[in-house]
Amino acid sequence: MLIGFVLLVSACGHDACDALPVSEHIFPTRVACQRTADRIHERRPNAVLICGEVYRSHGSENTRVN
Repeated sequence: MLIGFVLLVSACGHDACDALPVSEHIFPTRVACQRTADRIHERRPNAVLICGEVYRSHGSENTRVN
């Protein structure tokens, strides 16, 4: 089940590598996540930021980010 979106930063640009969370905050919508990314881009225009989907497994406390 989709529970929201998390803002991720890619240390190696758009190349294939793992992105790291900017914070533990989960945004309720992609728009809210992108709005935060846009504000960060004002100060750090070269940062590669991605809004990743956060899922919770049905019947479990576990979450995963796509």
